[in-house]
Amino acid sequence: MKLFPEKMAKVCLFVHQSDVDKLIDDLSEKGIIHITSVGVEDVSRDTQVDTSISMLIPYENRLKRIVSILKPYARRVSGIKAILNPPRIEKIRVRRKNLEELVESVEKKLREVEEQVLSMDADIKSLDERFKANDALISKLSNIRFLNVDLGYVRGSEHIILKAGICKDVEIIKEKVESIGGIFDCRPLGRKEKKWVVVGVFHRSVADDAERIWQRYVEEIEIPDLSGTPSQIIDKLKKENNKILRDINKLKKQLKQIADSKLIEILAALEELSIEKLKLQARKSFGKTEQVYLVEGWVLKEKVDELLATVRRTTDGKFAHLVHDNPDVSEEPPTYIKAGKITKPFKPLLTLYGLPKYREINPLLFLTIWFPIMFGFMLGDAGYGLILFLGSVFANLKFGKRSKLIREWSVIGALLGFWTIIFGYASNSFFGDLLPRFFHTQLPKINIAGAEIPVDGLRNPLLFLQIALILGLIHLNLGFALGIYQDFKNKKIKNLLCGKVSFIILQIFGGALIGESLLKIWELSPAFRTLSYVGVLIGIALLAAEAKGMAFLDLMGFVGDWLSYARLLALGLATAGMALAFNIVAQLFGEMIHVVVSILILLIAHLATMGLNSLGAAVHSLRLQYVEFFNRFYEGGGKKFAPLKAKRKYTELV
Repeated sequence: MKLFPEKMAKVCLFVHQSDVDKLIDDLSEKGIIHITSVGVEDVSRDTQVDTSISMLIPYENRLKRIVSILKPYARRVSGIKAILNPPRIEKIRVRRKNLEELVESVEKKLREVEEQVLSMDADIKSLDERFKANDALISKLSNIRFLNVDLGYVRGSEHIILKAGICKDVEIIKEKVESIGGIFDCRPLGRKEKKWVVVGVFHRSVADDAERIWQRYVEEIEIPDLSGTPSQIIDKLKKENNKILRDINKLKKQLKQIADSKLIEILAALEELSIEKLKLQARKSFGKTEQVYLVEGWVLKEKVDELLATVRRTTDGKFAHLVHDNPDVSEEPPTYIKAGKITKPFKPLLTLYGLPKYREINPLLFLTIWFPIMFGFMLGDAGYGLILFLGSVFANLKFGKRSKLIREWSVIGALLGFWTIIFGYASNSFFGDLLPRFFHTQLPKINIAGAEIPVDGLRNPLLFLQIALILGLIHLNLGFALGIYQDFKNKKIKNLLCGKVSFIILQIFGGALIGESLLKIWELSPAFRTLSYVGVLIGIALLAAEAKGMAFLDLMGFVGDWLSYARLLALGLATAGMALAFNIVAQLFGEMIHVVVSILILLIAHLATMGLNSLGAAVHSLRLQYVEFFNRFYEGGGKKFAPLKAKRKYTELV
């Protein structure tokens, strides 16, 4: 993989207007040129394009409406099954169509289904609204079901009014109702919080008094303008709702039949329309004279010959072109990153931060290397790593050929598992202390350059802290080295010296003095001690030339970034400590109850520990890449290379 994004060339094509439609068709199928807007002031635009796009938009919206209605009813695979075995789509073979033919084809497709689908959808919505209204009314009437009174008779009376509601203090309501000559009844409502459903019947001459009582003490229940007792009305509404549900299910079944037979055709028509709209929008960027179109865009340098061959074949050689192999510094070409089988799965993690600019170093390879290493250090358990590794390998072999998502994520999982096994073994952790505690054995020991491995991480935290800080220094200085190379290539010498070299000088000579004076690690010769003092002064001077009064803060910021790598130890110890604690708990319960309980605790606890600590390790490892490492050389914010491309999911051009 290259250290910088792929080289781009700017291409200008001059083609006769009779060839432009066919050229757009060929370029969109090839997906080879990133179209840019022509920046020449005295070149006009194709004004008919906006009219054509405006004509397509209503058809596009109508098709989308049909798709949105039918899609929920179509047969589809979802959830885990869709990830493990994505369904294969039988593509519809289509031929190239001009705008008039395409519109006629879409109009014909809409005539077949649009009116029927929209009518059924409207009927379903109307029936659903009626069902909900009836359901709400049933809920209201349930509170006064005990009334054996025809509501139509009561509401229609010239002399009597009926009021119902919910209250807490039933005695005061009863007293108030009877004080104005009303008839009162009530029923308890609810168990936890004591409430009452109350009903009052009043003569119309005391209607104002009754209204004041209800407003002050009662949460009123509106009495519907229906005939029959509440029980009779409820039964009638339930029967009506049952019929509504049958009608809705019948309509949904019909929509499902239409979706199964017609949805792919509708989606294919929508796809053709979207591709035509994409080509028209690209055409808006072209320049135009009376007879000639000017097409400008970015092409991968290695694809220039292929592009010119395509244009030559399309126009029978009747075209002119200009190719600029080396873009001006003022121009910012789009970014395209080539990735291999190992690095490609990590590309989303890079784009999450931002694509590199055209003249920036591509950090994908370094992210691919360092993210799993630091994840492995932080998870740091060989047992958990073994589960990740074997699970990822199994997923790749079993489902990788059918599912792109599983194929790519299994690569990440295998790398994370591999490094977790390495660091877990080095720190003598296999599901915590599972082996010595339950099986009275240890991980096998090996001798490397006189050092015996594994070393117990919980009992030797300072050793692993030293390793973490050394890894941090390597990681940070790799960032400085990449920054130096990038600045040198882009001729940013001041930034190279003051922003990168100054820190390296300070690390070398400042570190030498600190190691002698504070840490007492070594003793410097007088000559090297003098050189170190001079080096520190030079480093501070270079840093001050760039940062001025902020030099001290920049230096402290670097120290803080370096100390951030102590989180490698912290999360590793957290994993080991949690695993150890759960092993102790499982052992105690096994001794007190039964070995089966111990096994269950171990399974559940270690799965939970692996899940939680894997999430923490992933987040903190990414943070070290994004904040500490990228901050040394990387800015991001590049514009993605997006060639004109007809994306065909449901159609195949013949």
